[in-house]
This record gives sequence, C-alpha cells and structure tokens, in this order.
Amino acid sequence: MYSRARTYVRTAAGNSDEFNVAVGLHQGSALSPYLFLLVMDALTSEIQEEPPWCMLFADDIVLVGENGLEVQNILEKWRCKLKSVGLKISRSKTEHLFCDFGGLSNFTPISLDGTPLPVCQDFRYLGSVIQR
Repeated sequence: MYSRARTYVRTAAGNSDEFNVAVGLHQGSALSPYLFLLVMDALTSEIQEEPPWCMLFADDIVLVGENGLEVQNILEKWRCKLKSVGLKISRSKTEHLFCDFGGLSNFTPISLDGTPLPVCQDFRYLGSVIQR
C-alpha cells in the first residue's frame, strides 16, 4: 500500500529535502490508526479485557485494575505478549495514574522491566478526562 513512500519535514525555516519512509505509520493518514488498531486488536485479543479494564486508543493502551499489584500483573502480560510479536512498550512514554475511590487500596508504584514508571495526575483523550 505504501510502496516507496517519500516525505519531507515542514518547519518555519522551510521544507527539508525529501527522504524515504522505511518504517512506521504514515502520520496524518486516516487509515493508519485504523490499520494499527486492527492489527493490535488481533495480536492481543486473548489478553484484552472488557472496557473500562482495557481500552485501545490508536497507539495508546489504557489498563485499569482494582489495585497496583493487579495493574502490574496486567502490564507484565501485555509486555510479554507484545515482546513475543516483536513489539515493546515505551518506558519513556508510559505513565500510570492512581485513583483512590474510597480508600480501598494504597498507592503502589508500577514498573516496567524494573524501571519505575512516572505517575501522572490525569488522563486525557479526545475530550475525555480522568483525574486523580
């Protein structure tokens, strides 16, 4: 579909020279996020749970659990599954949000491959906001 794709970068200083696109999704294409989601859905169908426990938003995944240990276990399942198909979860872009709904659980830090993940204060996607 995207055979021999070429692109350039537009900046305030002008456009760059054209270059070949060898990997990745074509940004701005309405079809790219759909194709990516279609593939991700097929690759992870056996580990997905019903919303709101697991939600895919283009190339973002929201995993929800009752406590930190549950989220840690779910994240590890996803990491192993994605690794088995040649994908990986970005340590630099992955964050977690702790919501205390009535004091039923304590804050538990979440880590990915032993690296603690930063805590965010809210999650926003297309007008939806979940806050701590």
